[in-house]
Amino acid sequence: MVHPVFENHRSRMIFACAWLFLAMVQAFVVYAFSAQGFGYLFIDYMVYNLMLACCTLAAWYPIRFGSLKFGSWFTNAVFYSVLGIAILLICVTVCFLIMLLITWGDASYLRFMLLSLPWRMVTGVLLLGISVLIYFLHIYTQKLKEKADNEIRLYEVIRDGELNVLKSQINPHFLFNGLNSVSAMILSSPEQAREMLAALSDYLRYTVLATKRELSSLQDEMENIERYLSIEKLRFREKLSYIFDIKPDCLSECIPSMLLLPLFENAIKHGVYERIQEVVIGARAWKEANKLYVEIDNDFDEEQACERKGSGTGLKNIKERLRLTYGHLASIDTKTGEGKFIVKLQIPLK
Repeated sequence: MVHPVFENHRSRMIFACAWLFLAMVQAFVVYAFSAQGFGYLFIDYMVYNLMLACCTLAAWYPIRFGSLKFGSWFTNAVFYSVLGIAILLICVTVCFLIMLLITWGDASYLRFMLLSLPWRMVTGVLLLGISVLIYFLHIYTQKLKEKADNEIRLYEVIRDGELNVLKSQINPHFLFNGLNSVSAMILSSPEQAREMLAALSDYLRYTVLATKRELSSLQDEMENIERYLSIEKLRFREKLSYIFDIKPDCLSECIPSMLLLPLFENAIKHGVYERIQEVVIGARAWKEANKLYVEIDNDFDEEQACERKGSGTGLKNIKERLRLTYGHLASIDTKTGEGKFIVKLQIPLK
């Protein structure tokens, strides 16, 4: 920790001006209540306050580094009090000798200096005490700031770790099913197998890159989701269809990477797998009141859903990522009705 007085030019100027102001105030006050000339008084208190200023500068180092520690607080208080009095006596003595040389032969000023000794000691103790308190306050505030900065850094490390874990939770069954489908198509439909393999490659490439960044544009996310759905459509054919209605002004907005994919995975798992007839997955996005709204729905059979209820890991994953990224400003809501399962996300725009 740098000496607070030497941190910058502003602090040095404040320190110098404060002691100059104190010297002038003391000289004016004593001049008003004594018969001494202002010139001698000004030199006297300038020298005295210069000595005190140097002592307060030096006092920072034992306070900062705690080199003098003697058990109980009482022992410490006694030690520092004795040390402070010794410093003040040295300041007064040096000031007395300097003024003796300057006012040589002026007996009245000598008498004044002896009579003003108690006043000098009292003001010296007060000024040293204030300086020490300021140092302790500075150290305390710096430690609080360091603690707050460390807590912020720790939170960011933990949050980034949690986000990376959440982003890495990609459904391995999709990869296995996709490769099995490619294998089955190689002989019967080589062109479709090639398309599916290319889409799967692009999907995995995007997934690997997305796990390394916190945010991605909605356009990139939706393009990757479309790759995912195109791969699934090659498997399910006419049983699966999807419709996107994304407002153009939403495409450039950023959202947490891989945030929406689990919702489409759930739609495939709980919608397409469990129905014989066609399932339509819809996605809409729009902006309103400085917030991005994303709504995803799929055809939904409540009776079959009750028989095979999922663990809800995907929704919990998304909810936790929203909390870590946006705090209480983002939300995710689900509802069912009229044969549809609907998920609505509300994301604040930065």
